[in-house]
Amino acid sequence: MTIKVTEEAKEFRKRVLETPGAENIMHCYQCGTCTADCPIAKRVKEFRPRQIARLVMYGQKERLMEGDLLYLCAGCYTCYEHCPQEVHVSEIVSALRKMSLNEGHLLPGFKALMEGVAEMGYIYEIDEFANEMREDDDLPPAPKPDTDGIEAVMRATGFLGKVEASTR
Repeated sequence: MTIKVTEEAKEFRKRVLETPGAENIMHCYQCGTCTADCPIAKRVKEFRPRQIARLVMYGQKERLMEGDLLYLCAGCYTCYEHCPQEVHVSEIVSALRKMSLNEGHLLPGFKALMEGVAEMGYIYEIDEFANEMREDDDLPPAPKPDTDGIEAVMRATGFLGKVEASTR
């Protein structure tokens, strides 16, 4: 398979390189340490931090943005901690997720989570049963979140609008 690096691909790579933590991506020599140590890669054969780095280097935006690959990263920074070239694959994945959201794409599961945060203040509803379980563990009831404030911040930053408008 031949990969042709177009001007569009170079522009995409440039955008990613401007992300804090991505400045060393071109130093990656594909040793595979990031993938060998990644807890997600150990369980999901399709998730390969090394491949993500390589696709960024070649400006392969479509291949990176399609599917749910970017959302598998746990953001644990194991890849960065072990990388001899200090490539921050976790930061790169985070930047790619933001780019995807800015272009109107968000996984349905993440969309539901973010809408839940705006509506309830939590990613899932804290009901009486959950508070009873907290009480059994000598914990106080979960605090009532300021949902109006949370939604206002999400709207003021434009984040909630992007979430509501997103498609997949």
